[in-house]
Amino acid sequence: MHILYVDESGVEELNVPPPHFVLLGLMIPAHDWKKLDAAIEEVKGRFGLASVEIHTAWMLRRFSEQDKIAGFTELDREARKSAFRQEVERRSGVLGVRGDRKRIKAYRRECRETSQYAHLTRNERMTCLKELATELARWDGIRIFADAISKSDFRVGTRSPYEMAFEQVLTRYQTFLSHVRSTGIVVHDNNTKVAPRLHQLARKFHEEGTFYRRIPNIVETPLFVDSGLTAMIQMADLCAVALRRAIERDDTELWDIVEPRVDEYRGNKVGVRHYTGARPCSCRICVAHGRR
Repeated sequence: MHILYVDESGVEELNVPPPHFVLLGLMIPAHDWKKLDAAIEEVKGRFGLASVEIHTAWMLRRFSEQDKIAGFTELDREARKSAFRQEVERRSGVLGVRGDRKRIKAYRRECRETSQYAHLTRNERMTCLKELATELARWDGIRIFADAISKSDFRVGTRSPYEMAFEQVLTRYQTFLSHVRSTGIVVHDNNTKVAPRLHQLARKFHEEGTFYRRIPNIVETPLFVDSGLTAMIQMADLCAVALRRAIERDDTELWDIVEPRVDEYRGNKVGVRHYTGARPCSCRICVAHGRR
């Protein structure tokens, strides 16, 4: 039995940034789950993030509050948290004086995300993400399946970008399962906006197959879970963000670590597709996939 943990990076709406939508599945053998989960939690614990959700995009941001705190890097972790809270309150007060309630609300919402990592410098946050990626990369049984869609090349039709990517990921997952003669389930981040669509689409795939093949080795429709409670969804998020940054910014610092876990066939990394429609593309993802 295998488990595919699925999460996205970016949004599927075509007229809003970022320029790519990525849906990524991180597959692990079920018998490795306990050991891998414990290893991930051990890494998180070393950075004071035990039981904290790893939200990669937030961790990669620059926290301007930290830049305003004198001697921040020399403070211990508890002192950093305290100083961060004080700076947040100071800025909220400044916004309050200006009477900008909308900005105060947005700022406090942002701080609820960043405050979980306020005791770590940006370098320390990056080190944490690298160590998590390295832990994933050392497990031979792990595979990555993903679809990265260039939204400017996407043509509106019967499928949305999310649905196209979901079909691609499931098809690649099924291909792997058939090769190793195993069964698998899909565990998806609980996105209430797309869950009903994906449930119905999975039902259709079970009855009729995808455009490419039937999916007899995949069991059930996706199980939707809270990413904050499931470390493997958080690791799928890490890989999805790493892939999107590699394509859009040529920032491969994290992708270089996890790329060896992309599913391969005859020397090509067929587990990941970069969709650009009819437009030729020679990015490293397309070249590794075997597209010229």
